[in-house]
Amino acid sequence: MPSLKHRESLKQIALLHLRAAVGSGDADFRDGQWESIYQAVMGNRVLVVQRTGWGKTMVYTISTKLRREQGAGPSLMISPLLALMRNQEDAAFALGLNARRMTGDNHGEWKKIHEELQDDKVDILMITPERLGSNMFLTKTLPIIASGIGMLIIDEAHCISDWGHDFRPDYLRIRRIQQMIPQGSSVVATTATANNRVVEDIKHQLGDNIQVTRGSLIRRSLQLHNFKMPEPSTRLAWMAWAIPEHLPGSGIVYVLTRKDADLVTKWLQYKKIDAHAYYGGTEEREHLEKELQNNNIKVLVATIALGMGFDKPDLSFIIHYQRPSSVVHYYQQVGRAGRGITDAYGFLMWGEEDERIADYFLDNAFPSQTEIDLVMNALEEADSGLKLKEIMFQVNLKKSRIEKVLSLASLESPAPVINERGIWYATGETDGFQIPPERIERLRKIRSDEKAQMRQYMNHDGCLMSFLQHALDDPSAESCGRCRNCIDRRDMNYLPKAEKINEAQQFLGKKLNQIFVHKKWPIADLSDHPIHATTKIIEKYQASWGFALCRMFDSDLGHQIMRERTSGQNYSDGVIEAFATLLKNRKIMPSYVTYIPSISRQRQIQFLAQKVADHLGLSLIHAVSRTPNGSRQSDMKNPILRARNVANAFVIDQPCRAPTLLIDDITTSGWTFATVAALLRYDDCPKVIPAALMIHTLSD
Repeated sequence: MPSLKHRESLKQIALLHLRAAVGSGDADFRDGQWESIYQAVMGNRVLVVQRTGWGKTMVYTISTKLRREQGAGPSLMISPLLALMRNQEDAAFALGLNARRMTGDNHGEWKKIHEELQDDKVDILMITPERLGSNMFLTKTLPIIASGIGMLIIDEAHCISDWGHDFRPDYLRIRRIQQMIPQGSSVVATTATANNRVVEDIKHQLGDNIQVTRGSLIRRSLQLHNFKMPEPSTRLAWMAWAIPEHLPGSGIVYVLTRKDADLVTKWLQYKKIDAHAYYGGTEEREHLEKELQNNNIKVLVATIALGMGFDKPDLSFIIHYQRPSSVVHYYQQVGRAGRGITDAYGFLMWGEEDERIADYFLDNAFPSQTEIDLVMNALEEADSGLKLKEIMFQVNLKKSRIEKVLSLASLESPAPVINERGIWYATGETDGFQIPPERIERLRKIRSDEKAQMRQYMNHDGCLMSFLQHALDDPSAESCGRCRNCIDRRDMNYLPKAEKINEAQQFLGKKLNQIFVHKKWPIADLSDHPIHATTKIIEKYQASWGFALCRMFDSDLGHQIMRERTSGQNYSDGVIEAFATLLKNRKIMPSYVTYIPSISRQRQIQFLAQKVADHLGLSLIHAVSRTPNGSRQSDMKNPILRARNVANAFVIDQPCRAPTLLIDDITTSGWTFATVAALLRYDDCPKVIPAALMIHTLSD
């Protein structure tokens, strides 16, 4: 046992490192910080549960610094998001640590990182949990450092727990990694969002001897507000008023889907607010993070891709355009604001689509046994393995469903599937693989309870911060004295003026219902026709941007269209007149109208097209007919099968050699429009404008 003198000496060294890292000679440890660092330096296991902005990063960076100074090996950090890693790199560099990451966006640096590891020049190696499933990492990278790992760092440790709100299946691989690190290596796990149930599960995963440091989760700089604004137009109008006039500094607007990120961004830009969309797959994500850090942009409109770990001390506001699925998600996201300033704001808005989106994500959280069997059978029959696109070509499931099956199956021991350089192979252990139904039911119950708790929070008339603390089992929960309820502003009118709402409604009518133009086929060689000669859709064969009357279930009109469509009767005069008025207002000025023939509702579609042509004063041309190939497009579950299903399903009977309006009643993926438009344009149609009554939403 180290002496008290040695401990105090170590604390003074750690304090110097802290002050150097934060650039302040007066900085001191917060309650619990030094105790957590000391346990880590002494080779123990520590779980740090502290509020966002408390300084959890300092615990493992200073601990790494001290252990490296004592001759220990590098730390291995497992972190879930690139945005989080980039902040962690900056924190490590501030302490003079060489932090390196091996992620999908820096593959070209891996060889140099291996050389640095061999020369013991890396202090912290950062990876995502998915990297633990890479055979190359396990057989080439880990052996270089495994004998000398000084510390295992698990950031956002609630992801370990399948009880947690952000459970990441690949975190389960950490248990295997623990068995490979040397005796005496310390373990530091950190999170801001673990209730008692999740803490107990983390202890079960990492060892019951892990010591838990827990502090108050209250965020005194945050002023929280809840607003009920069911209509998207009202929420958009409120943001266009509040952000430039009442919210100084920069902030984040959180949305639930990528489509909403694009929509809100376009609206704010339309209102001359410097906004940028941020989500998985967004180009220049790192650039956008830095621009926000430097206050060069006003707003990032983000999905949960920016939810964990993004650290900007002077971020002054967080707006939720829609309600998150859980109180824990909300605390995690709103906690990005006010870390280093005395006044920051969190605005949570309720939308009519929130519940539907949450239900969609819940229903799609777990693959069924039928889906599991379909994927396993396809791999078993493939002698040389299959890439993901090849599995999609053979298995009629959404891409996300196939990925869930593969991810969960690869975590089993022994695993029924393995991935080698992007190719999936069956291992011979596929028989009988299943996710225990009782586990799925248990988790569904948890997620359902979380949704109910979020609704309670939205309607809570007491302290909002205290509610969040209680939800996370914080024993020190108390009234904040700052939230909308504490200062009794519940009865104040927060609705924007009617003319602002009308402007947003007009914007939505133009932007929300645009039909996307495909510029690439999902795979090559869909057919022998010249339109499929390359993966890229040649520009002269592309459709123009199209228009739809509404989105499925987004309005009373959407429900009416679905009822009329299902009945098989002709669409009503009201629907047709609304559709024709939309097209007139767009001033698209086609010369002809044609339509996409239907397998089961030919008369209904033809009637719709004829009536629209009559309203527009144009001729209807029966330009397209069906071949015996292809089945119902609605039966196809992923974009590859949808594109293949219609690749040979149509022929052009009569060329349209002037701009043509191409009508269908509903569009889901856009591949039917893309295919027929390409055929029409191949036969010398100069412009094809897709038009549909409705866009099907929430599809792969």
